[in-house]
Amino acid sequence: MKQLLLLLLMAICLGGIAQKNVPRKQKDENAYEIYQSQFRDLMASRGLPEDEIKSMLARFKDYSIDSDEKFADALGKLYPSEQGIAILCFYLNRDTLRRVLFEPGKIREKKIFIIKRQMLLQLGNDINHVLGLYKKSADRLPAKRGFIVKHPSQTPNTTYDSIIRKASMLFLPEALDTAYKHLVILPVLNIGTIPFPVLRPYSDSSMLVDRCSFTIVPGIIDMVGLRFRVLKKISPDWNGDFSTSFDPYEFQSAARMSFIFEHPLFVSNPSYPQHGDFIFPDLPGAKKEIDSALPYATSYTLLEGKNATKEKVIMNLVSGQSDVAYFATHGIADDKKPMEKSFLVLSGNDPYLTAKDIMDLRKSAAIRFPELVILSACQSGLGKPMEAGVAGLARSFLLAGSNHVVMSLWNVDDDATSYLMSRFIFHLQKPGPFMPARPLRLAMLDAREKYKSPALWASFSLFGIDY
Repeated sequence: MKQLLLLLLMAICLGGIAQKNVPRKQKDENAYEIYQSQFRDLMASRGLPEDEIKSMLARFKDYSIDSDEKFADALGKLYPSEQGIAILCFYLNRDTLRRVLFEPGKIREKKIFIIKRQMLLQLGNDINHVLGLYKKSADRLPAKRGFIVKHPSQTPNTTYDSIIRKASMLFLPEALDTAYKHLVILPVLNIGTIPFPVLRPYSDSSMLVDRCSFTIVPGIIDMVGLRFRVLKKISPDWNGDFSTSFDPYEFQSAARMSFIFEHPLFVSNPSYPQHGDFIFPDLPGAKKEIDSALPYATSYTLLEGKNATKEKVIMNLVSGQSDVAYFATHGIADDKKPMEKSFLVLSGNDPYLTAKDIMDLRKSAAIRFPELVILSACQSGLGKPMEAGVAGLARSFLLAGSNHVVMSLWNVDDDATSYLMSRFIFHLQKPGPFMPARPLRLAMLDAREKYKSPALWASFSLFGIDY
């Protein structure tokens, strides 16, 4: 009876979402099999060739990660323990959402929520409404010619506090306490586009951003490959398998790393196309934003105005010379055709750098692809929500060879974004742990002092993997 009352109470708090605890020893191989099938569907929707998809899945199967216990063990070999790192993993199948909190080497908490797919999507819409995003972005949003913009509806009787409380209870476990300094999130559907910095997991109602940095990783299969890539950079002699655990001394060395801009590519406020499907408002703050970043670069390539053509951008991305690519321009996300209709806006006769264009650069990239990509572009973190995650621009850069993508979740304010990004680059220069997630968190805290509304400082997430 007591357990039934508890479930009823939680269902009321979560607006009809039921939850239950999962026994620690419950077999969960089926969840990992389902996820691999969902991953296949996601990659196929991106137009990735079948042989590449099979190769990615085959490498993952070689690691024998087919249960939460085995994934916890793998995490213990990929991350150091006792460094305040938590890994939060979601799985979605039909109307069941699994949420598992790991530490390297152990499982901390498992829960299952009975929730419909549409309810998860609507929760994202409600967060946008209570943040006032649809109203704030009205004069900055690219408009489709001949169409009237119609925003998603808001659930009746919702308030900022009620929605943030609901999202916090659903997406952040009770076990996530103040001992954790960094959170790695493996999302599904639209969860990766939720503004995690404003959620309140702590008993004192402080926000996640107050105590913890975070990184959004596309999923389990991507995570293992991306983490291998980062570990090889930290320790070139690492053997690239699970035969040995992560060396904490190597981690301490990585924790002293800074992120110097050796030769970044800057793309600033292109000359937007005057004819086509969209009307693009000018972004006067984009030039100011890039100008504030230039002094941090040892040397750089700057493409702005009419010079920021698709051809020149691609040439610089695949040249092997740019360690960072920084885009301050418009972006479009499309949930029907995410690969062909999601793009960054550039100049020239063919101005759209699509998600497919970016992903296909993996075939022609030379010595290296930019390690860090900053997408200070509207909607760059959005795309088509699928069970294994979002298909959009940010993931394309990871597939092309980047390790970290700073992405926007909504149409952002020029002045606030310029200040936030300048503080982000400032903090990147200072050695510290959890690069580049921690510098982004510090930049958000700086921006919050100047801009109180979360709509102005919580608009970016780090997508990829961390040091």
